[in-house]
Amino acid sequence: MRYCIEYADGHEPRYVNGRNALHWWLRLMKHEKITDIRKIYKNGTSDSVMEEYAHTIRQMKEGR
Repeated sequence: MRYCIEYADGHEPRYVNGRNALHWWLRLMKHEKITDIRKIYKNGTSDSVMEEYAHTIRQMKEGR
């Protein structure tokens, strides 16, 4: 699955392939303000999955 991480401070969106890569980038960018995480399907449509990863983002910002 492909994901798009969108930032608040004007960074270009980051596209990653797979959940492992998504978790790696979320850990790496823990100081950035993330506005949305979108799951991109093969047909080009996308859905926001920010609520699913909100807990993970909070844990990474706290250093867990």
